[in-house]
Amino acid sequence: MDSTNTNNKWAAAGILNTVGKDFIAGSVGGMSSIMAGHPFDTIKVMLQDASGNLPKFKNGFQALKYIMKVDGIKGIYRGLSVPLFSVSFTNSVFFATNNFCQGYFHPPCKDENGEDILIPYHKAAAAGAIAGGVISLLITPRDLVKSKLQVQCRPFGSTNVSLQYKGPIDVIRQTIKRDGIKGMFKGIRSTFCRDIPGDAVYFVVYEFMKRKLLALSKNNNNSNNQNSSSQKAGVPAWVAIGAGGCAGMSFWMSIYPMDVVKTRIQTQPDHLPPQYTSVLQTITKIYKEEGISVFFRGFSATILRAFPTSAVNFLMYETTRNLLNSKDPFYNNDDHYNAE
Repeated sequence: MDSTNTNNKWAAAGILNTVGKDFIAGSVGGMSSIMAGHPFDTIKVMLQDASGNLPKFKNGFQALKYIMKVDGIKGIYRGLSVPLFSVSFTNSVFFATNNFCQGYFHPPCKDENGEDILIPYHKAAAAGAIAGGVISLLITPRDLVKSKLQVQCRPFGSTNVSLQYKGPIDVIRQTIKRDGIKGMFKGIRSTFCRDIPGDAVYFVVYEFMKRKLLALSKNNNNSNNQNSSSQKAGVPAWVAIGAGGCAGMSFWMSIYPMDVVKTRIQTQPDHLPPQYTSVLQTITKIYKEEGISVFFRGFSATILRAFPTSAVNFLMYETTRNLLNSKDPFYNNDDHYNAE
């Protein structure tokens, strides 16, 4: 009985310890990726815009040229404060949820050779999908505020035009005053449709590429004591960059049309009757009026942004986690993990 209680104590402590590290590492990774990728995100949203505040751009370069002429360098960072201040929490929840679900679906175990048994890809997909569903509840209000700030723009050549929103707090205030708290969750169904399948793909591709790159590193170094799945070995920086970048690109390639739908729903004018009322109705209306190509408007800017931002995200996440693990006496005591 005492042995069982001791094991349960260490298991509970281990879960809290791991979740705490995920929150810290996820926070560092998220803030780093936002700083690297926000200008590309602004261009993407401008290309997908449904507010009527902006002209229709043919490509990302045209959108960039326009915003630079109108507002200068600060224009491409419009709306940055919203994701920058929220990403610390949202990215932490994202990684912590995924890792918790992976541990639940596939508890740490070893084969007859003493090597860690890797989580199957279908379980990694399930964990990623759950993380995507959880994070959708947090990023829908954030993206609503960010998108509204990104698409409001004074006409070119004008210097004295009052903007609808003075900043993120004003967006929140006006939205709640007009639509109640539910107004902050406009577009949540399309966010679910984007992030649940997208994050399943995201983490499967990350796991796949990480294993391939670690195996390549192991072969090149002719090392027999480096296990590609070892928690203690950590993830080398170049592996996190390569696998993370590929994961980011795979996310957007798998769900990009749904991101267009989400942006259309969230950026439509508030003072007019809504053009877009549901996911299916939005897809049908866009296709009938603008054709299939509109579902990929802004795709180039997004893919250019996807690799570096996701690479930075995973690099900083893995680096921070490795650092925390190296300073953690609990983590470095095998008896805490292998108590029978």
